[in-house]
Amino acid sequence: MRTRKSPLVLSLSLSLAGFLLILFCLNLYQYLRVKNDIASTMLQDINAKEMEELRSFFATIGEKLNIVRDWGKNGVLDNKQTITLNKKFFPLINHQQRISGILLADDTGWEYYLFQRNNEWLTKEVRNNSDTRIVLYKTWKDPEHVLSEKSKPTNYDPRKRPWFHRSGNADEIFWTSLYTFAETGKPGITATVSWDSPVRKNGYYVFGIDISEAEIRKLISADQNKENSLIFLVNNQGSTIITARNTLAGHADAKPEQVLAPLVKQWQSLGRPQRESIRFSWNNRQWLGSLQPLVQDNAFFWIGVAAPEKDLLAGLHQMLFRVDLTDVLVATFGGILLLFFIWKNGGFRQNATAADPVVHLHSLINQGEGASVEFKSTVRINLKTGKKGKEIELAWLKSVVAFLNSAGGTLLIGVGDDGRIVGIKADNFENNDRCLLHIKNLINQHVGAEFSGFINILLVEADDHEVIMIEVERAGQPVFLKIGKNEEFYIRSGPSSIKLTPSQMISYVFQNKLRVKQA
Repeated sequence: MRTRKSPLVLSLSLSLAGFLLILFCLNLYQYLRVKNDIASTMLQDINAKEMEELRSFFATIGEKLNIVRDWGKNGVLDNKQTITLNKKFFPLINHQQRISGILLADDTGWEYYLFQRNNEWLTKEVRNNSDTRIVLYKTWKDPEHVLSEKSKPTNYDPRKRPWFHRSGNADEIFWTSLYTFAETGKPGITATVSWDSPVRKNGYYVFGIDISEAEIRKLISADQNKENSLIFLVNNQGSTIITARNTLAGHADAKPEQVLAPLVKQWQSLGRPQRESIRFSWNNRQWLGSLQPLVQDNAFFWIGVAAPEKDLLAGLHQMLFRVDLTDVLVATFGGILLLFFIWKNGGFRQNATAADPVVHLHSLINQGEGASVEFKSTVRINLKTGKKGKEIELAWLKSVVAFLNSAGGTLLIGVGDDGRIVGIKADNFENNDRCLLHIKNLINQHVGAEFSGFINILLVEADDHEVIMIEVERAGQPVFLKIGKNEEFYIRSGPSSIKLTPSQMISYVFQNKLRVKQA
């Protein structure tokens, strides 16, 4: 005889099916979200260490230009004697191998050019003699002693060169697009400044520093393990694109500049956004790119990175999805066994022996700060200044994110670093409900409402004070702290919340997923 299923079993079965469906959808959503976040983070966080030498070099060029401009404004360079200029400029570029040469010219067509070749100093001076123009070449042992010289007529006029630019802004540094140097015949860019002559009415000078494309390439670091990734330099107009490599793996006929052209065009049409991920298509593949100013206060050049979206993730999406699917299957099997056990033992019984929150609070305080316990004095008030501080809120939010990404833990707000209960009176909320609402809103804004199921917020009264107890469970997937347009990843390390770089974060996610799979 066939037995009829009880309403309890049918109800539990339907509830379990619904739970598993929701769990699967949430895991799929989180997988897609984490995949995009990781790709964007890898692009947006161009490694500061790799870019340090490049930024330092361009900053040094700017400093040298400003020094020479100050000399010119003070009349130091109005004496056009070659030896006098040598004494000024030899020390300026001595041992500066990345500088191809320096130029000083005025509105009359006179020019002084200095460069080094094979450990020798060379100067070129363009002069006007009656109706002819001559160029005088000299080699020097030192600023005062000539080794050889020669002269010849010339049609060369510095005023017609791309670098000869009179700026309308007294403090502006002008950068050329990529062009061919007149003396060496090699491509490069020139940075220049200008100033009015102190002795000649309406006269002016232009001073420039040449930097070859080859030297800039050496400064741009490329990750050789990612053959399709491109690190590049581009000017505001998009007319100069300099990459760290000449070819692209798997595309022998394609120049990196061809790949980057759609990215630069789209970036310009969007108003040259900073550190924003831009999706573009090349050769039927989806790419991601991001740019940021080379020098923050002067966006004449931008440093960028681009890579195929698939290569950026490099198998991460497959591993995350496989592990998450395993989690769902384990949860299904375990849930069925649990429900069967509960049903066989007479249904669900509510646990009425929950720990007293006050006892639990004192137990945590006695335990002290560590990997799973953190103390904070206030929710939003800086006790040193007595004013609200966003940094105070972000400080405890970092701990919440770190607990979510680690093994969980408890944050106590209203407890000093010494373990003394101080309460949250200093935060001056209208009432307790306002305080709890403020905390929940901050968590939703900076962490995400989707993680509220892993966070339990209690207000505990102890020793005539009120303490906020935030109990956090491990989330099981990467959680980011959102600060404006940026996202940061934290974990717990002892009593501290540590920020990880994108590469460290990916390694941490892999290790934890593998650990869960092997457990």
